[in-house]
Amino acid sequence: MTARCMLRARPRISRPSPEAPAPTLPLWRRAGALTVALILALTGVFLQAPASAPAVVRATDTIGSQPYTTLKLPQRSMPDVTMKSGLLVTGAGQVLWSRDPDARRQIASITKVMTAIIAIQKLDPDKKITVPPFTLEPGDSTAGLKPGEVMTRHELLQALLIPSGNDAAITLAVSACGTVPAFVDSMNAKAKELGMVNTHFVDPDGVVDQGPYSTANDVATMTRYAMTLPEFREVVGTREVKIVTNIATHQYKTTNDLLLMYNGANGVKTGFTDAAGYSVATGAARQGVQLYAIVLGTNNLATRFIEAADLLDFGFTHYRMQTLALNGTILGRATVTDYLDRQVPVALSQETTACVNDLEGVITRKIVIWDGKAPIKKGQKLGMVQFLQNNRLITTTPLVATEQVNKPFILTRFWYAIVKGWRKISR
Repeated sequence: MTARCMLRARPRISRPSPEAPAPTLPLWRRAGALTVALILALTGVFLQAPASAPAVVRATDTIGSQPYTTLKLPQRSMPDVTMKSGLLVTGAGQVLWSRDPDARRQIASITKVMTAIIAIQKLDPDKKITVPPFTLEPGDSTAGLKPGEVMTRHELLQALLIPSGNDAAITLAVSACGTVPAFVDSMNAKAKELGMVNTHFVDPDGVVDQGPYSTANDVATMTRYAMTLPEFREVVGTREVKIVTNIATHQYKTTNDLLLMYNGANGVKTGFTDAAGYSVATGAARQGVQLYAIVLGTNNLATRFIEAADLLDFGFTHYRMQTLALNGTILGRATVTDYLDRQVPVALSQETTACVNDLEGVITRKIVIWDGKAPIKKGQKLGMVQFLQNNRLITTTPLVATEQVNKPFILTRFWYAIVKGWRKISR
């Protein structure tokens, strides 16, 4: 069986348009789109609607887990986006905004995120990999690899994720598992392991139009996991790289324009086919807050980046570190059981701060205080307070005694026991 037969025994329903900037995408087109985006970003315009115009909001849009319609928020406070489905999540996976997050859609070259995960999992980082013979369909996104080139795993990941090379996807798949079908089996097994319950892969590059599917929720799960891998995170955060092999020199520029124009952007992957539309999974970090915006199914290249930026702006505006309570705030009193009617004040053991989405509602406190038996030391834990928003736990802080309580003398304890006994009898 030839390398090509192992790699491309699959139907194509429609030809995908180029994802990579070179050599299949004309330089003038790439430069023009980027220039417009940069100008808009620098002027602060960024294709936003006029301030008086309401945002495009759908009934399926949510803030956190709550439908937008139940929160009674001004419509213009919502992201003004046209994507078919999307998601905004924190680095820990907390949902800040969503639109049809479980709707099955094609994700095109975002598939390569999983390809990279499996390649990192299965290939030795020091292994020298020879590019096999292959042919690409007209219009395929390519890294310009040539059969016989010898590259490292890291260089192939750069060719896969920076210019979105389908040829790099093929090379990694064959090197890791021997054949593309075997590699795809590993992709689907990993998806299942990660809990991606609405995802099915059929190729390592995302170009087949019928058969594969995923969701915004699953893409976020995959992306968050991939970004925990240091090598992946480093590669998708790269704007431009030069690779010199035994045969050729490659100069790659990222397909993710947000890396060039969005403050704090740190990845991750674009995607486009006729069936999937223009999509992107992107991340950004500011002041210690990591957010991921998933945009699936927009109508043009610029819109996917504009709407991803809109989601990230929305997140950084409303999901912020807030002080929930100050250190030493007294929240109640604990009963000292071996005294008569003696209580000790309990207070927060530390200043309590947490990142909170201010659109999800008020923050409430659930206080639990325990009885204590003397001796009680100052600073001894005697309870806890839970901070909640819409019944979702945000954080927990211990409550501690603010005073020291010594153990009562023997005669005093005897007298307390008599009084307590009398109180029980006289009830």
